[in-house]
Amino acid sequence: MPPSLPLFRALLASFLLTLAEVVTAAPNAEAAMLRARFDQLAAPAVASTLRKPSPEDGGQLAWGESYLLDALVQMFAVSHDDTHAAHIVALGDWIDRARDDRHGRRDEVRDRIMPAWSSARYSKGRRYTWAVHTGMIAAPLARFAAIVKRDPSLSARWGKDAARFLRIAQDAVAAFDEDYRAGPGADEGHVFCPYLAKPLPLNMQNALARAWLAIADATDAPVYRERVTRLANFFRHRIRTEADGTATWAYWPPLEGKNDTFEDISHASINVDFMVLCYEHGIVFGRDDLERVGATFRQHVLLADDRIGDHLGVNRKFNTHRDAVLRWGRLARHLPETRAQLMHGLTLTGLRDSAAEPLGLALLSQPVATP
Repeated sequence: MPPSLPLFRALLASFLLTLAEVVTAAPNAEAAMLRARFDQLAAPAVASTLRKPSPEDGGQLAWGESYLLDALVQMFAVSHDDTHAAHIVALGDWIDRARDDRHGRRDEVRDRIMPAWSSARYSKGRRYTWAVHTGMIAAPLARFAAIVKRDPSLSARWGKDAARFLRIAQDAVAAFDEDYRAGPGADEGHVFCPYLAKPLPLNMQNALARAWLAIADATDAPVYRERVTRLANFFRHRIRTEADGTATWAYWPPLEGKNDTFEDISHASINVDFMVLCYEHGIVFGRDDLERVGATFRQHVLLADDRIGDHLGVNRKFNTHRDAVLRWGRLARHLPETRAQLMHGLTLTGLRDSAAEPLGLALLSQPVATP
């Protein structure tokens, strides 16, 4: 005898609930694994950093501690955990204490003290404040402010710290306002470098643009979004689609004309992250752009035999920038195949326990986006 309608409905409801539990169990377990591994690495890294004096070299901060700060902010965006927030505040204040205007360090090229972080390592011994270093440091500070702003409960607990970090980021990027240029295309913009006396490479411009975008999220000030849009157009117009369907570009494309060289995957990780952030904000880049970059990742970056290509194009050298592959992680939100590759990458020698692992874990912890 068939079951009664109420019994059938009860059985169907039970089946659907069981099915939902099966479908969600694996992602939930994966998220818990990523979070546990992240906490295992991040807390000791923060404690170790805080025991050191703040450095005089902005390059050290940009290519070191800024990645840890960014990782904490990315994980906080998912967790809203006070422990992560406390680590962000402690590390952010430690970084702020290294700022040039706290110590009277003068930019020798601009001949003034900047509210940012200078270095003498990349400018023939002369102290100079690079836009890329400031962008790398300011972006996670402003992104923390944007996260806190969107949640009243976070604002109640962390609002004062978020407001302080937002001011630090705003002051730092404002020091480069005079370096911004419109053009050369009608819808383009770029960042000029006083030390080099020419426009910056793509990754250096787009590191600053990521900070502008984070400040736009925290303030709704239209000037930042407008500049981001112009730099995004500048970048997109210089991307090449190769015969194999991959997207490639040069490290330092000219303002006018073509260039057929390939950027290395480490610097390219900044540009890829900028592209995905723009896509998520509805700025310039579309799904097709992400698909082409995903093809680049599959065919030229993290290969099936676990080698990691040095550059965006066909490679003859491998594994020079091995751990940089994890900094491509924002793509994983949108491209399942890329996500699977990066989850596998976390198990590889040279990626696990690398300096990039916390940021990779945090980026892979972001909720999967619906196309």
